[in-house]
Amino acid sequence: LPYRVRWQDLKDLFRKAGTVLRADVSLGPDNRSRGYGTVLLASAEDAGRAVDMFNGYSWQTRILEVRPDRLPPDFDNPSPAGFTSGVPNLQNSLGATSFAPAGQNNSSDFDYTLFHLYDGLGPSGAGGRNLFVGNLPFHCQWQDLKDLFRQAGTILRADVALGPDGRSRGFGTVVFGTDFDAERAVKMFNGYEYNGRLLKVHYDK
Repeated sequence: LPYRVRWQDLKDLFRKAGTVLRADVSLGPDNRSRGYGTVLLASAEDAGRAVDMFNGYSWQTRILEVRPDRLPPDFDNPSPAGFTSGVPNLQNSLGATSFAPAGQNNSSDFDYTLFHLYDGLGPSGAGGRNLFVGNLPFHCQWQDLKDLFRQAGTILRADVALGPDGRSRGFGTVVFGTDFDAERAVKMFNGYEYNGRLLKVHYDK
């Protein structure tokens, strides 16, 4: 992606292919674009059209690479909330960006239907695996959160909530592969001091 592109620009571009539920541009600790992002479309048909339209598309002198994003294996069975796993979520290059946790944001641009993605994780669902992490340092990105919580077990995804300006809102979510790993993470990291801040970790409501 061109480095001056923000999530609003990405959303406006991909709207030509169909209904865009969410667009994100990955930002570094200096709040500058890393040159890639994700777009979540409302249907597999819209996603397929977006790949056809924008893979190889020249945008502000850069040639976009657009492909279906790879989701963790647990998202494949079953396909939750009517999404065809791995198809509607498109990505311009390697990596993934942040999703704000359900119920924790007040920005009208977020769509809570995204959080049904968590409902189909494994036989028992994600009720005991999805953790809310509060009081994060504002420079903490999803990669940092994932690296920290990896000490407790297998992580399916880690996300830091971003505001409309692309800056961290100081909280995020971590989804573990098992209830056991999630429980261990709560014990390890609730009250844990991270870069001078005491983390608040509990099961996501």
